[in-house]
Amino acid sequence: MRQSFTFALALLGGIAAWPASAHHSFAIFDFSTQIPYEGVVETLDFRNPHIAMTLKVRGEDGSEQIIDFIEGAPANMLARTGLRPEMIAPGTKISTLASPLREDPSKYFLRVIILEDGAAYDGVARPQR
Repeated sequence: MRQSFTFALALLGGIAAWPASAHHSFAIFDFSTQIPYEGVVETLDFRNPHIAMTLKVRGEDGSEQIIDFIEGAPANMLARTGLRPEMIAPGTKISTLASPLREDPSKYFLRVIILEDGAAYDGVARPQR
């Protein structure tokens, strides 16, 4: 009986701790670096806990490149600032500021989204014009 109680208690503790293990530190990104990109939204995953997006940009040599934003602000935080998914739907031209992933600098954290009208959304501050 004592073994069953101990097992049940350990199982309950593991289940209760599981949501906390899902969140991670942003130390994996180099926030001292902000890289501007301008392009067209290729894909958008407007969801919690963090949005994800790819952006098609044109290089200086005219070639196209896909910028992979593996993470950004939470969708609900962006929505509270007024940004809706249809405002950055695939095909929309936007500008961004990005911070690279330390282990793979071809992947980024999406820090700021700037629409064609100049409205900027960073997921924390209110939109600015």
